[in-house]
Amino acid sequence: MDLSLKGKRALVTGSSEGIGRAIAQGLAAEGAEVAICARRPGPLRQAAERIQAETGAKVHSFGADLSRTEDCDRVVRQAAEAMGGLEILVNNVGQIKLAGIAEISDADWQKEIDRNVMSAVRCARAAWPYLMRRGGRVINITGLAGKQVHLPGDMATSLTKAALNSFTKTLAHEGGKHGILVNNVCPGPILTEGMPERLGWIAGRLKISVEDARRNRERVSVLGRLGTPEEVANVAVFLASERASFVTGVTVEVDGGASHYI
Repeated sequence: MDLSLKGKRALVTGSSEGIGRAIAQGLAAEGAEVAICARRPGPLRQAAERIQAETGAKVHSFGADLSRTEDCDRVVRQAAEAMGGLEILVNNVGQIKLAGIAEISDADWQKEIDRNVMSAVRCARAAWPYLMRRGGRVINITGLAGKQVHLPGDMATSLTKAALNSFTKTLAHEGGKHGILVNNVCPGPILTEGMPERLGWIAGRLKISVEDARRNRERVSVLGRLGTPEEVANVAVFLASERASFVTGVTVEVDGGASHYI
């Protein structure tokens, strides 16, 4: 299937590794020109080199901390200037703060909000004028914690991901009149570079082994395994394409059947 992404210009945030890098690589493989950004320069450079080597696409990389308003504005501007425009924005910046209510300070709450919610709000706001020119796409990467509470210590993540879900729905209504489609991709248990730390925290809280914690996460999926970043990327790339031209304001779960709501 031709996704008609050749020549499109995309910015993927939080894309030095994991799901973000897989999405950037998926878009590049379909012929899109891609800009990536992250806080750590080493992994960012390696990601750009890997994507370019494996796809032959032109890849731009920009260091940024997207919890900061000025960095959001700058990265969107630099990406649009480098590529001569912008049709696709993928907001993948986020962090997981695993803690109970007594362990989360006001500063921690603000960090979660800035990274998980405001990074997407600010980047979408900065990208909006470019997206309106040709009818663009905004894809926000959320998570099951925003739909259901299923792990101990997911309080901060649940609140911020739920807020991002709400932002997506309301932004889709505003984008409709401009031909801008706005959707969520909601990953379930995905084997990313951050999974070992997450499993270690869960094991400590539940007083079980890390191996048991992993088996528990695998059993959350009806398929009995963890997903891969590429499986999430495949859905995001489809939503960025012309083939998803009548899909907006929705959340697509990529969770192996882990969600329990209807």
